[in-house]
Amino acid sequence: MKVIGIKNMFVFDGCTVKEIRFGMSNVEVRIDFDRRRRPRCPACNSIAGREERRRSSARDIPFGLAQITIIDYEKLKVNCSKCGQRSWLSPAGIIPRRGITRRLQELAVRLARDLSICKAAEYLDVPETTLRRWDKAYLKEMLPEPELDGLRVLLIDEKSIGRGHNYITIVLNGDTGELLHCEEGKKGDALRSFINRLPESVKTGIEAACVDRGGAYISAIEELLPHVDLVFDKYHLVSNFNKVVDEVRRDQWNTFRKDKDDDGAKAIKNQRYNLLRRPENNTEEQQDRLEKLLEINEPLSKVYILLEDFRDILSERYLKYAKPNLEDWLETAKNSGLAAVKTFATNLEKRTEQVLNIIKHDITNGLIEGFNNLVSRIIHRGCGYHDLEYLTLKLRQVSHRDVL
Repeated sequence: MKVIGIKNMFVFDGCTVKEIRFGMSNVEVRIDFDRRRRPRCPACNSIAGREERRRSSARDIPFGLAQITIIDYEKLKVNCSKCGQRSWLSPAGIIPRRGITRRLQELAVRLARDLSICKAAEYLDVPETTLRRWDKAYLKEMLPEPELDGLRVLLIDEKSIGRGHNYITIVLNGDTGELLHCEEGKKGDALRSFINRLPESVKTGIEAACVDRGGAYISAIEELLPHVDLVFDKYHLVSNFNKVVDEVRRDQWNTFRKDKDDDGAKAIKNQRYNLLRRPENNTEEQQDRLEKLLEINEPLSKVYILLEDFRDILSERYLKYAKPNLEDWLETAKNSGLAAVKTFATNLEKRTEQVLNIIKHDITNGLIEGFNNLVSRIIHRGCGYHDLEYLTLKLRQVSHRDVL
């Protein structure tokens, strides 16, 4: 059988394929430098003289059914008469210090991006630690520095990454979604280190920073970026008030249980998500049960109406309507007669400007919440990360689409 073009599968610039040997489960390819080409000095690119030849080997991507492909290559020791430097030359596309080809490393990076580390290592028949090392080295080399030109909006949040490191602080570019900063911890210092590294020209261009109302990042932003508008994340605010609704529901259930009112307690049972969901997302049966509950329970009816009004205010498009509506809502909440609702409204009243900045800048932390889901998947696929630098590189990889 005549095979045409098989040598084209093993093209290394400046080299020729001398021999290909096929075994039961491996392939060995022997390559030498092309004698018709004179070697060049890697330091000054001048033509250099050959001093010594040696042979070495590197692992390549799987070939057909052969899981192991070995490149047996020639390396040269050259002497440059122009700059006086002596160097060892290896074929382009081979990474001598790792004993692998460039394309095997790129395959490993692709597999580590889309598969779990253990599955990718099993496919390539290498230890997990080796695959992590290849992946990390490639990402350190290829990932560019974060793009700071034109930085306008910061999205800031913390994310739990499990035992060992607990929490990390994440900063995204609010316009592009690119990861700009990842550091262990969830306090202001984890954000200050990022802001302090920013050039003054970048700092002055930042217009807004979106954060969680209860986060520890507010003081860092007010201290180091006093001109920036703080924006409270809409979804966190709704989530905070959902907890208030749930607290009122529990208080009502406990009251009925204490008074031995079984009918009242039964009406509240299993109604938690009916209260928190948008009416249009309830089934007909769920909405019927909810409406019956609201008819007989005034405190839950009050807090439910307040929740719906609060969502509508935060979704308002025009500031001139949102501001008076928010002021009316705060006043109604404070006079509701419900302790948990009054506490929430009293605390929020101190930060109405940050709430209204949601409408002013039309931004939320929705982008970073989606990114947090990616973080969870990456940690799961990686079977956990004890190396925070490697985790940061993996996160920057998914936020930077130009890299494998």
